[in-house]
Amino acid sequence: MHSRTLLLLGLLVASKLAYGQLPDLSHTLKLTQAENLALEQDSVAQRFSAQQQSLLAEGQAQAQLPDPMLKLGVANMPVDSFSFDQDPMTQLNIGVSQIFARGDSLRIKEKAYGLRSEQVGEQAQLRQLEVKQAVRSLWFNIRYRATAQKLLKQKQQIFRQNLDSMVSGYTLGRSQSQDLIQAELELDRLEEKITANAQQEQQYRASLSRWIGSSAYQPLADKLPDWSDSIGELNSKQSSSKGLSSEGISSEQIVPLLLRHPGLKITASSIRVQQQQLALAETAYKPVFKLDMNYGHRRNELNGSRRPDLLSVFVTMDLPLFADKKQDKQYQAKIHSVSAAEAQRDDRLQQYLAKFSNALSQLQFIQQRLSLYQEKLLPQAKAQTHSTEQAYQSNTASFDRLTQSYIGELTLALEHQKLLTDQALIESQIRFFQAL
Repeated sequence: MHSRTLLLLGLLVASKLAYGQLPDLSHTLKLTQAENLALEQDSVAQRFSAQQQSLLAEGQAQAQLPDPMLKLGVANMPVDSFSFDQDPMTQLNIGVSQIFARGDSLRIKEKAYGLRSEQVGEQAQLRQLEVKQAVRSLWFNIRYRATAQKLLKQKQQIFRQNLDSMVSGYTLGRSQSQDLIQAELELDRLEEKITANAQQEQQYRASLSRWIGSSAYQPLADKLPDWSDSIGELNSKQSSSKGLSSEGISSEQIVPLLLRHPGLKITASSIRVQQQQLALAETAYKPVFKLDMNYGHRRNELNGSRRPDLLSVFVTMDLPLFADKKQDKQYQAKIHSVSAAEAQRDDRLQQYLAKFSNALSQLQFIQQRLSLYQEKLLPQAKAQTHSTEQAYQSNTASFDRLTQSYIGELTLALEHQKLLTDQALIESQIRFFQAL
């Protein structure tokens, strides 16, 4: 086992050196450090920033009137001679035309693009929360595997010491061969658990490296984060300071909290964008105006008398005469779009509310189970192991009973660490809904 472990470690270090990614093993990686590294290296944030700037610029462009049109030409040219002096109506013409948008449509378009830019900003905030949630989940699972590895190796050391003692006792005739076989079997079982646990830890670290690179292979800090302040805020009205009860927080208290979450802000922004589209559809009932101004220059008469130049001004407008076939349908479509956006918000709110309430309920049960482990199960298991050791040393207990005692204590210790990890994962979910 030791040779295989050294070989795998050597291959890992060599691969990291080849890419200049050898982690710094002299420092432990705290959860906050991992979160900050992941947020700094997340390229999606740059995409959201570029999208925001693009939408703001597009909104400013959409708020402007169309460029004016310049017209140059000749009017009323006689085709028999193509002479400017033959007919008094012939003129050199220059004109300018300008189209004016329907109603207040330009301001509405600019506001809609601004809302879409805000929505992209909310998507960026949601992305940050999702990245932190992913990093937290991996960090907690890696920490659990690392802690479990320590417990397994400690118990392995105890079994190895017992085996050495039995070998010495066997040569003196004080130990039985079946005890030696059983001790060796338990050592092999622990060896297999250590290897499997190391494999799972390596898988989690590989997943974490997707977010923070080679830093994922650093040792982790042993201490779990203290989130009691933020979790306690949810239960401030509860008389007991121990535990967290979902019954202590009503839906009326949870909903305002969730409505401030970026995931729900996105849906609220979608509603406002669709409302702007509805307002834009209302402007379709108003006409588009076009202003044309033309100036015509005419040549003098053959006898030298002056011909006056001509000025023409026209106002053109469209007439939405058949609104039931076009404008009414567009307006109805936008009403349905607003309703669809509102339904999406309500659906996401219900999803968040159910997940948040479930997280609070699960946290309550986990805290109750942790209290049972810490106050009864772990002390009892330790006391039983100590008593069995004394009995075995005095030849009043079998090695099988001692083994069961060791394994039972190890199992409870691992379950306790798993519960601590589950508690941290649940608290991480709660902080996600708190947008922390």
